[in-house]
Amino acid sequence: MSAQHSVRLTQLLSAKDEVLAAWLAAVRKEIPYACSISLPALVNTLPAFYEHLVLTMTGAGEPFDHARIAAEHGGQRARVTRFNAGSIVHEFQLLRSAIVDTWDRAGIVLDLDEVGRLNHAIDVALRESLTGFSLAQVQIREQFFCALTHDLRTPLAAATAAVTLIHKTDDPVRIQQMAQIAMRQHARLATMICDLLDMMVFNAGPAVLDVTHTALLEPVSEAVASVAFSSGRDIRLDGEPISGQWQAEAIRRAVENLLNNAVKYSTRETPIDVAVHAKDGAAVIAVSNAGPPIPEDQTEAIFQLFRRARGDGERGIAGWGIGLPYVRTVAEQHGGSITVDSTPARTTFLLALPLDRI
Repeated sequence: MSAQHSVRLTQLLSAKDEVLAAWLAAVRKEIPYACSISLPALVNTLPAFYEHLVLTMTGAGEPFDHARIAAEHGGQRARVTRFNAGSIVHEFQLLRSAIVDTWDRAGIVLDLDEVGRLNHAIDVALRESLTGFSLAQVQIREQFFCALTHDLRTPLAAATAAVTLIHKTDDPVRIQQMAQIAMRQHARLATMICDLLDMMVFNAGPAVLDVTHTALLEPVSEAVASVAFSSGRDIRLDGEPISGQWQAEAIRRAVENLLNNAVKYSTRETPIDVAVHAKDGAAVIAVSNAGPPIPEDQTEAIFQLFRRARGDGERGIAGWGIGLPYVRTVAEQHGGSITVDSTPARTTFLLALPLDRI
């Protein structure tokens, strides 16, 4: 490499952090939902893309395989974020502007050949990102239909079998046992269908919450009572009176999902704890249970649609990966967040809702 190319390479690589900072600020300002995405998930593959872009432009490396990294970027946008195709186009437009503006401020002047290579690289990345995004969405739809055909069919079949046995027997004890099985399976079906409908409503487009003045302990107490009754578990509630502008029904459903998750991943002998308190300008609902810890590398996956922690199937834990994504959606629609703290001793989910949504 010539000395001139070496200087140009150093100039462009040294501008990476400034380019990414400018891009990040623009994305969080102009693209809906970007502010609710964690920094690593939002930045994703762009640092590597920028470095390879510079290497390609200066001739310091082999022409970069934009298709591979860009397709991964698009797939990640479909799986982890609420970006749509238009958001991906927009973020690459912002990246192009961030690169050109930052380089211009640094006194880096491009010749026509370099301008052409820059635009070609970004255009290729955009095209392949959209392809990766579309393929990932197809996969998500396939997972959705698998969930419909398998996870919904299982409780339906169990309930049908129980009703059939009731029809064939005169034994009162047997009838009572089968009736309880049928009721449990139909309740499970109802929960799964409600989760699905809730997610469809929230993800159909930008949702406008019908918020009202809500005493937070009311929907939380309702959720606790409902799950305690249906599961037979000891659920302890400790909370302070907090009021705000929230959608009570959505919060109740979210807390129910957190409690049902706690029931699945803990033993009957251990209590489940729910606490409601105010902290740092937010009302925080904490749901805690003793049970196996969530591996650190899966804490993001459990909030993705149709995903569960690895190994659920082996332990025979029912569900289809809608409950926790719904909780995240409720939190984000209120301008809040959902986080998890999992240790070998206890797992605690923290649902934070801003006291002032303005």
